[in-house]
Amino acid sequence: MQNKLWLILGILVLTGAGCFGGTETAGSNGSIFQSKDGGDTWGQLADLPQESGVGSIAGVNVASIEIDPSDPTAYYMGTFGNGIFFSLDTGSSWQRPEATEARSGTILEIEVNPEDVCTVYAATPSQILKSTDCMRTMEAVYVIDDHSEPITSMALDWYTPDIIWVGDTLGTVLKTDNAGETWRAVQRLDEEIMDIEISNRDSRIILIGTERDGLYRSTDSGETWVSHEDELKDEFDDAEKVYAFTQVADGSSLIMSTEYGLLLSEDQGETWTDIPLLTESGEVEIQSVAYDPENASTIFYATKTTFYASTNNGNSWVTSSLPSSREPYVMLVHPEDGDRVLIGFAAFE
Repeated sequence: MQNKLWLILGILVLTGAGCFGGTETAGSNGSIFQSKDGGDTWGQLADLPQESGVGSIAGVNVASIEIDPSDPTAYYMGTFGNGIFFSLDTGSSWQRPEATEARSGTILEIEVNPEDVCTVYAATPSQILKSTDCMRTMEAVYVIDDHSEPITSMALDWYTPDIIWVGDTLGTVLKTDNAGETWRAVQRLDEEIMDIEISNRDSRIILIGTERDGLYRSTDSGETWVSHEDELKDEFDDAEKVYAFTQVADGSSLIMSTEYGLLLSEDQGETWTDIPLLTESGEVEIQSVAYDPENASTIFYATKTTFYASTNNGNSWVTSSLPSSREPYVMLVHPEDGDRVLIGFAAFE
């Protein structure tokens, strides 16, 4: 996966802002594809009912997927250039938010407060939006200034939902303790932040993956940080480029996707081992990865053209072709159904 800022620019060149269908080049194989059988078959989730009839969002490029933690039938889709779509029927049909701010632009991340379904946060490259009325209205609670860099990542603390973490292209780690009223920089890593993960076992444990400096980890909610770059680099070539994280529901197993390949931690990121893959380390670029939340033996990941599934901790893999020619930008497994896999596709230059 490339630098996030360049990906965003490439998407906007391809699609323009506000065009559901994308371009003739991009085609209609975007949006989210969902499998109900662990990747054997796929269906596109693209129906958009309107007054004039059922429309389609098959051309949109997907940047993020969120499933409401208190209502697993509610899906949220963040897009490159087309704002937010949401579904209340596991993706069978989509709706648009009432809030004008949520109906256009790039939405890199979406977080729903687990204690209040109507409190929704959305990260764009330039601001953090917040709604407390189910996206009927939204307001900016953080906006970058002339001294800031574009936002790349956001994560909400599941234990204390007023705590939100944000990362940017310069490596600044921002934190709010009061649901966005005030923000402070808790660390400056001097390297683009690719992903932020909060441990499902202990929300004081924060993991940050960077583009060239590997993994940073805090065990005290950001008061102190430890770099794991050297140890990862010594053992796993190119592991200093981190793409994303995924973990099981109880936080006992965590996967980090890197340029080297997939790395596994069973102690919340303190130590790592490699997961055996069909390809040699660094041979293919892993676009997206996801765990079955309730079964650490089941792992899914995708390269540009191929879907991989393992039910035995990566000791063997089953492969199949992806249902779209676009890139599998984000992947998620349903929290209550380990066979239900969602992939959001996006077309890049």
